[in-house]
Amino acid sequence: MFSLYNPAEASWGGFLRLKFNKNRKNIIFNGFKVISKIALLVFPVSYISVVHADGSIIHADGSIIRAGDNLQIGIPIVAGVISMMKGDFAGTGEWAEGALWTSVATHTLKFAVDEERPNRNDNNSFPSGHTSAAFQGAAFLQMRYGWEYGLPAYAAAGFVGYSRVHGDYHYRHDVAAGAALAVGIQYVITEMGLSARNLVIAPIVSGKQYGLYASMSY
Repeated sequence: MFSLYNPAEASWGGFLRLKFNKNRKNIIFNGFKVISKIALLVFPVSYISVVHADGSIIHADGSIIRAGDNLQIGIPIVAGVISMMKGDFAGTGEWAEGALWTSVATHTLKFAVDEERPNRNDNNSFPSGHTSAAFQGAAFLQMRYGWEYGLPAYAAAGFVGYSRVHGDYHYRHDVAAGAALAVGIQYVITEMGLSARNLVIAPIVSGKQYGLYASMSY
């Protein structure tokens, strides 16, 4: 028989509700901290004043494109700073390695694919380097420290991707590829524990036989 009031169910419901509210507050609070750090780095750069010889002052463009330019640098830098401030130097190593391999993979693909940009400025359209840099920092924060850090960082990284399409620098598939590439590389390093630091390569010389020995521990 169904009862409209069950004290046990009410107690559990209240507990779950309080727990959910507490977790939500933690996510909001930590997310605010991450966004604040990114904003403190990005917005002053977006409004740098340039003084001309005649004394006139011109403010740098604070548009969507400029904000995206700054965020693609700001997000990974903030990720590294957070890691160091936590004293998580193993995490800092993962962050640095993720940034390195994301950059190498991005520029290798740019050279190999040779896709023309929508604005026809050059043939470095695929994948989006701005987007891959931003998503690498966001992916590191999420995988290392959880969604309370990752969610606002991913939102900011998504804005970077939007700014590249908005500015006619990239097609949508360039942005999607850059994001997927960065997240995939950081996943391999942080979640799977695969690292070039654990890779050993040595030459093999035996009589007339030559080769390479490779070993990876994880």
